[in-house]
Amino acid sequence: MLLHSIRERATGWFAWVIVILISIPFALWGINSYITPDADPAVANVGEYKISRQEFQNSVQNESKEFKGQMDDALIKKIVLEKLINNRALLSFLSSSGHTISKEQIDAYVRTDPSFQLESTFSEELYNRYLPSAYSKSNYRNSVATQLLLQQFSQGILSSTFVSEQEVQHVIQLVKQKRDIAYAVIKAEKFQDSVTVTEEEISSYYQNFKTQFENPEQIKLAYIEISRKELAKDAQISDERVTQYYQDNLAQYTQPERRKASHILFTLATDANDEAKNKVKAEAQAVLDSIKQGSDFSQMAKEHSKDPGSADNGGDLGFFGKGEMVPAFEASAYALKPGEISELVESSFGFHIIKLDSVEGGVSKPLEEVKEQIIETIQFEQVESAFFEKAELMQSIAYEQPDTLEPVATELSLKIQESDLLGRSGGEGIFSNEKLLNIAFGESVLEEGNNSDLIELGDDQVVVVRVIERIPANAKPLEEVKEQITKRLKIDLISSKAQEEASEYVKKLIEGTSFEELALASSFIVENSGSVDRQSQTVPGDIIRKAFTMPREMKFATTKMINGDIAIVNIKSIEDGDIGDKALFDNIKQALIQNKGNIETSLSILQIRSDSKIVINNKLLNESE
Repeated sequence: MLLHSIRERATGWFAWVIVILISIPFALWGINSYITPDADPAVANVGEYKISRQEFQNSVQNESKEFKGQMDDALIKKIVLEKLINNRALLSFLSSSGHTISKEQIDAYVRTDPSFQLESTFSEELYNRYLPSAYSKSNYRNSVATQLLLQQFSQGILSSTFVSEQEVQHVIQLVKQKRDIAYAVIKAEKFQDSVTVTEEEISSYYQNFKTQFENPEQIKLAYIEISRKELAKDAQISDERVTQYYQDNLAQYTQPERRKASHILFTLATDANDEAKNKVKAEAQAVLDSIKQGSDFSQMAKEHSKDPGSADNGGDLGFFGKGEMVPAFEASAYALKPGEISELVESSFGFHIIKLDSVEGGVSKPLEEVKEQIIETIQFEQVESAFFEKAELMQSIAYEQPDTLEPVATELSLKIQESDLLGRSGGEGIFSNEKLLNIAFGESVLEEGNNSDLIELGDDQVVVVRVIERIPANAKPLEEVKEQITKRLKIDLISSKAQEEASEYVKKLIEGTSFEELALASSFIVENSGSVDRQSQTVPGDIIRKAFTMPREMKFATTKMINGDIAIVNIKSIEDGDIGDKALFDNIKQALIQNKGNIETSLSILQIRSDSKIVINNKLLNESE
C-alpha cells in the first residue's frame, strides 16, 4: 500500500517534507470567511467539493501573514492549495465514515472564541456584531464543526502513538552529547597571489548566473491622495469658537493638582472595642498637642508613627493625587494649606495627624499657549464629513473609470502626483506602506492596468494609485558587475587551494602524524576547545556543526567556513548525554510522540487523498497568482 511504503521512508528530511506539505491547519482562518456566500469558480475540485478562488485567495492572504519573509509567494500558494485539498479529502472521508461533532461541542467552542470575548467572558453583543445574520452564524458554526472534526482526527492518532524508552534515551544521548574537539584553520587569503581569474571565466560565470545580477522590476505610480490633515488647513475658525472650546475642555489644559504630605499614624485593629479605640485616640491627641506646643513634626513621626513605610522619613508620603488615598485622609489633606497641620483624622487604618508640605499642579495653561493646538483640533473635527465624502467619491469615480485618474482629479479639484521609480521593497513616505505596495504590484493594478481601490493609509489618509511606467527586471551589463564576479571567483579559487592543502594535512593525520607535530611543521595553530556541546559559543559555528555531524569513528575532517577558510576538525572523544534526567526524559518523550503523531497523521491524510478524485484548474490557479 501507498501508506506502508511511505511510512518506511518517513525519517529525516523526508518526514519533515511530509509534515510541512501535508499538515492540517487546525485553526480558523478568520471570521470574515464565513460571513458572506461564495459563488466563485473552483480552483480545484475534491470529489464533489469545490475549492473556490475566493476561498483559496483568503487562505493565501492569511498564510502569508504567518510566513511573511520566510518563503516566497509561489511556495506559500502551493502549500495553501495542498492544505485545502487535503482538508477536503479528509473531511469527505470522515463524513462518509460517520464522524460528527455535537451541538454541545460547537457551543463550547463558540463561547471560548477570543473574537467574542469581552473581559474574558462571552459577549452576545460581539457575537452578533461579527456574525449579524443567521446565514453568517450558520457558516461560522459549520466552520467550527469542520475544525473540531479535523482536530478530533489528529488527536485520535496522537493518543495511540507510542515511543519506546530506548528511542527517548537515544535522542537524549544525541541532544545532550558533548565532544572533545581540537581544530585548526587554513587561511584562504595566503593563496591570494597564486590565483588568477580569466576573462573567459568571468564571462562564463555571468552567463550561467545572470539572474543574480538583475535590476529588480520597477514601476512609477500616478496617485491622488486625500488627507484629513491637509483638508483641515483650509478651515476657518473664529476666536469665539476657540474660546468656547477652551472653556468646555479646560480639564485637558490643566495639570492635575498633586499634594505632598506627611503623617503620623496610630494604628487601630479593625475589631477594636471602644476602650481600645479611646486609648489609641488619647495617645494620638497627646502627640498632636505636643506638636501644637512646638514639638518637631518630623521627629514626633519618627518616634510615634506606626507606618513602617514613612516613619523613618519623618512621616513623608511624597506627592499624591486625588483617588490615591483613603477618602477621610484625602478630604483632610485637600482641605489644608501648605504648612498646616490637621486635627485627628480617623480612617480604616486608625488615627492620622496630617501635615501638608506643598502643592503642585492645578493650574490651567493660558488660552494663548494652547490656541494653535485648539485650532488644529477644531479644524480636524470640522472636515470629518468632507473627508469621508471625498474619499467615497474618489473610490466611486476611480472604479467606474478604471483606466485614468483624470476624472477623479477634476471632480475633486485634486492634483495627480507621481512617484519615483519603485521596486517591491518600496520607497519613502507613503511608498513605504506595505499595503500600498502589495496593491500596486498586484494583478489588477500592475497586469490589468486598472486604478487601485481606495487604499487606507491610516484613519485620516487615503490614496488611489495606477501604474504609469513599468520597467521589467533586467540584467545589469557585464562591465557593471565584472569586479563583483571577479571577487567571487577569486574567493572560490583561493578557498579551493586552501581545501587542497587541508585535505593533504588530513591524510597525514590519518596516517599517524600528530596534530601538534603537523601544525609545527606547517605553521598553523591548533586550538584545543575541550568538551563542548551543540550550543557552544566558544567555537565558530561552522566548526561546531561539522564536529557534531562527523560519525563516531571519524577522527579528522575538513569543513569550509563562511569566509572561505578551511577548518580541520579533530574529534578526540565523545561523551553521550545523561539519560537520568527525568524532566528532560519526559519533555523529549512528549516531543517525539507529537512528531510521530504529526507524521502518522500526514501519512494517513496522504493515503486518504490518494483515494480521492482531485481535479486542479491550473488556468484559474495561474490567474489567481
